[in-house]
Amino acid sequence: MEFVTEYGRVPVRYTEGEGQGLVLVFPGLNYPPDYPLLYYTRKSALYLGFGVLEAAYDLHPLPRPNRGRLLEELAHTALSWAAERAPRVVLVGKSVGTLVLALAPLGELEKPWARVWLTPLLNQKAVQNALSRERRGLAVAGSEDPYAPREIWDGLESLGLKKLWLEGADHRLESPDPVASAQYLARYAEELLVFLQAAFA
Repeated sequence: MEFVTEYGRVPVRYTEGEGQGLVLVFPGLNYPPDYPLLYYTRKSALYLGFGVLEAAYDLHPLPRPNRGRLLEELAHTALSWAAERAPRVVLVGKSVGTLVLALAPLGELEKPWARVWLTPLLNQKAVQNALSRERRGLAVAGSEDPYAPREIWDGLESLGLKKLWLEGADHRLESPDPVASAQYLARYAEELLVFLQAAFA
């Protein structure tokens, strides 16, 4: 399965759920859907009865300006696809995937929605602005992530935003210590399950 955009074809993988809704996953530039954070995102979503749609774009061959354009078009296409098939929609973005969350035309979606921001690119104004207006979201970042300066992170305040800060975690929410890395992943999985269960209650 794939979505066709003006800037290229985007392969997607769809795993059917039990009717709770759809989780749309937009990975990082160098962080595909089968890497740990997104693997456990899929596992958590399926556990709660959500279907999962995972994009598998490769932005490297594109000129830099076209990368943002592809992500914006993908946001529109994926949201339209999900809106026809699910009673509620959750968007999950990792790193550059958080730009998709920021660009998605959620104001046009006539269904409940939520967003999960994994290592958001806080150096991007579009991401900062979307997070500051978040109505139902979970953001996760680490102290060793150069894209998540603590002063910007601390300044993100929104009534609908839940934040998880992991001390010692890098941009992949890992560290050189394998035990600490596993603990970060467990913390995220716990928070994600709680968030998804409460988001549409």
